[in-house]
Amino acid sequence: MICLIYLFSLVSIVKASDYSLIIDEKCSIDKPILNFPHSYELINNFQSNFNLTNNNTKLILTKMIDRDEWCAKNICPCDYCSFILELFSNHNQIPKFSTVNITINDINDHTCEFFDTQTNISLPESIQIGHRFSIAHAIDYDSGMNGQLSFKLLNNEDYFELDIITLSMNEYAIYGVVKKSFDREINEKYELIIDAHDHGLLQTRFNRTKVIIELLDENDNAPKFNQIEYSIQSLPENTPIGTELLTISASDADKGLNSLIHYSIVNPPSLSLFPFAINSTTGVISLQSSLDYETTRTYRFLIRASDSGLQQSLFNDTWCSISIKDVNDCPVEILFLPNRRFQYDNQKLFIYENTEINNLTLGYIRLVDRDSIQTKLSISLIILDKQPKQEYEIILSNQLNSYILIAKQGIFDREIQSEINLRFIATDNLLTSIYDIQINLIDLNDNPSEFLMNPMKFSVEELANYHMIEHPIEDYELTIGYLNVVDRDEGENAVNIYELESNSLVKIDSTTGRLYLIQPLDREQIQNIQLKAKAINVAEPKWMTDVQIQIEVLDVNDNTPQCLTTYNRLSILENFSTDKPLIKINASDLDNGINGTINYKFRTNSTWLFHINNVTGEIYSKDLFDYESDFKHFTLIIDLEDNGNQIKNQNQNACQLEIFVEDTNDNRPELIDNEQRKIFIDLENPFKNEIISFNITDQDSGINGKIKYNLQSIESNINLNNNQTLFYLNQNGSLFMTYKINQICLFKLRILLEDYGYPSQQTLIEINIAFGNSLDSRYSSFEKVQTFFQEKNSDTNYFAFIFGLTVLIITFIFLISIMIICILIRQQHQRHQAAIISRNKLLCSSSQQLTTSDSTVTSNTTSSSIEHRQIIRAPYSNERSYMNPRLSINCSTPESHTYKILHVPLDMHYYEKDKVDNISSDHGYHESYQTGSSSSSSPEQCSTENYIRQDHKFNQLPYFVTKCKSLSEGFIVEMNVDGSDEDTR
Repeated sequence: MICLIYLFSLVSIVKASDYSLIIDEKCSIDKPILNFPHSYELINNFQSNFNLTNNNTKLILTKMIDRDEWCAKNICPCDYCSFILELFSNHNQIPKFSTVNITINDINDHTCEFFDTQTNISLPESIQIGHRFSIAHAIDYDSGMNGQLSFKLLNNEDYFELDIITLSMNEYAIYGVVKKSFDREINEKYELIIDAHDHGLLQTRFNRTKVIIELLDENDNAPKFNQIEYSIQSLPENTPIGTELLTISASDADKGLNSLIHYSIVNPPSLSLFPFAINSTTGVISLQSSLDYETTRTYRFLIRASDSGLQQSLFNDTWCSISIKDVNDCPVEILFLPNRRFQYDNQKLFIYENTEINNLTLGYIRLVDRDSIQTKLSISLIILDKQPKQEYEIILSNQLNSYILIAKQGIFDREIQSEINLRFIATDNLLTSIYDIQINLIDLNDNPSEFLMNPMKFSVEELANYHMIEHPIEDYELTIGYLNVVDRDEGENAVNIYELESNSLVKIDSTTGRLYLIQPLDREQIQNIQLKAKAINVAEPKWMTDVQIQIEVLDVNDNTPQCLTTYNRLSILENFSTDKPLIKINASDLDNGINGTINYKFRTNSTWLFHINNVTGEIYSKDLFDYESDFKHFTLIIDLEDNGNQIKNQNQNACQLEIFVEDTNDNRPELIDNEQRKIFIDLENPFKNEIISFNITDQDSGINGKIKYNLQSIESNINLNNNQTLFYLNQNGSLFMTYKINQICLFKLRILLEDYGYPSQQTLIEINIAFGNSLDSRYSSFEKVQTFFQEKNSDTNYFAFIFGLTVLIITFIFLISIMIICILIRQQHQRHQAAIISRNKLLCSSSQQLTTSDSTVTSNTTSSSIEHRQIIRAPYSNERSYMNPRLSINCSTPESHTYKILHVPLDMHYYEKDKVDNISSDHGYHESYQTGSSSSSSPEQCSTENYIRQDHKFNQLPYFVTKCKSLSEGFIVEMNVDGSDEDTR
């Protein structure tokens, strides 16, 4: 109610340009406290406590104001709390700045508070009357009469009285004064109750505190400051941290520890924010954090000096005041107020695209410098975009430090440039500040939608047919795809609805553009679907875009591979080749392409190593079968799967294969016990016909493992007329003697072991039988008898060795002689051949002409050089070669002969051949040595086909050439060879 009284009383003092207002603290919020004649906008909102309502014509409180809290935080002075709100008006298109001076009136809402209370005080017994000691500090956060306090001692008034010192307008120091001497032995403890009350007009508030005093016999002097109060005037706010500002000094009349003084700051407002610190020993006050004139301009705090008394520490307090001097350390504040036509939030200005630009006012700018030092402010504009589509300018307003931001020319097109970034740079000639705003263009529906491609192609598997059949739900839908449409607009302007031409197979979701099936599809019936669709904008104007739709029906892997024969029985001979397939599994798949391609693999495999070709189905054995081993029967299960996706189940129709291994005669009969190869018969023992029964085995089975025995030969070192009938071998493997012998001897028996298989396997074994005498140590064992006969035969073997060596040496000398004779004959033949060649060496001049009437052969000459071709003579007249060309030679008489040789063109293939006929008549050419003998009619003509191949080129003709004639296609040469050269070459 008090607030309303103030409001009505202040209406009459409102001026035309500025306003003044006084309100009580803790006044109600959200109620009008001031009415304006027209709308305003708040430029600065002091502590965010105010707002404008009712079309910005009424000022209200948004937060409750506590004047005393503001005073404690130095937000406003304690004695007179006043501040200014800045307003802006654009009434009648005339920009104007106004101010409201608001004063906060104090109410008595605080009770006296005691702090720094000495609840237990110790006084020396011999303390003097009139001694003053500190009890507590009291404060009332109210102002004026509401903050003035009175104190009263309620007990022990005979011994003590109060001494009140006013520290500030509402803060007091309470001291006790001794009125009467004490006797600690009579009473050593006193209790003091102190009452405090304020002087509020409407209501009085009070508080009490209690102090206990104990009497001691020590340290009866408190420190004393050398000044009543310390102060620093105009401390620059940019003073470096760590600077020593002031030294506090105090003295104590006591001695020793009782006079050692420690300094401290009493209850600083906040340890983290308080910028000063004091050295407890030296009393030096220094700066511990930075100062800010714009935040706090003065500091006043209490400093305490305490002694180091053992029983009790005495102390004294004094005030220290520090005022701060302003320096130019605050950058310029840039305030931007948008044009009312546009939305503005968080430094973003929203403008509709296609808005006309012709000196368009975007907003208003005001520069504010919080420093108290007057400086000249300036501002500039930078467009941060690389290729701006508009031109902007800042023009000066009719008020100080006020400007207008305008767009001079250009276009606002969101599809070209969705946002524009502007930067304002303000300076006070020392400090610079930056303020960025972003212009966001609001979209309009000015672009039709576009499809990514036209026609749009989709594909759907025929598997959809099976899904629909298995799940015959009403309105069952199978998604084919989505119509992808692009709209350069955004938001609702980019929203489309879709329409599809009427058909019985496919429908479209008008909102999402989803194409879906409504009927099953079978690729064998329908392979392609052609449809038309359109996209229509929801927003005006309703843009429409047409598109063609092509849907391809794809084949799916819906058939399982099938075995043509599910069970196969196979008999394989052992030792079957591993390079040949055992069998080929035949299967088929009704699908096409990759879906019909079959892979073969084993589901289960035996311990034997089998391999299957996963493409052809051919099964191989990785090792040879052995009937004699434990593996004679195998069962294989072959699974089939195709390469489609999904792979059709390989277990639905597997193929089963049973393999049986058959025996072949692949093992020879063998003597198991090698000890049976050496048999010793003691002549002293009674004679027995059966000597031994051989332990023979054949690993084959059946008839292949049945053995027959054959005694091939008997050798002995003694001559017996009937030694071939001395031993008899039974078919059960038993060896018998037919009669008894009585002399020392050694027999060697060769026994052929043969099975009944086809083809049969044979083994020849040697059995040595020694006849000895156990009573004679020389022949008492098999080894001794054998050694005796070996030494006897050693001399005979020596002479046989010498004879054989002699025959070998004679044979070697004979072979060497034959080789030397052959080499000499070959060298003689080569010398004879070289002599003939040197006699017939001739030159051929390029001016000579060859006038033969014989048939010519052609060649293609590509250079002036003559190509030499070596003549190779064939060893037999009927032998044919694959070299080119061919030459006929008449060797019927030992006379000289003339030959025509064909020069092969350079571009002829190496193995092509061209026969040259023999020349038989002497044409009497210049420098010719031909005899003119004919060889064409001789029955003994022994023409030999020689062949010429390219060897090298040279400018000089060969030595055997006598004539040369150039032709248009090549040349013909004439060669003379002495008849003496017609030998066995």
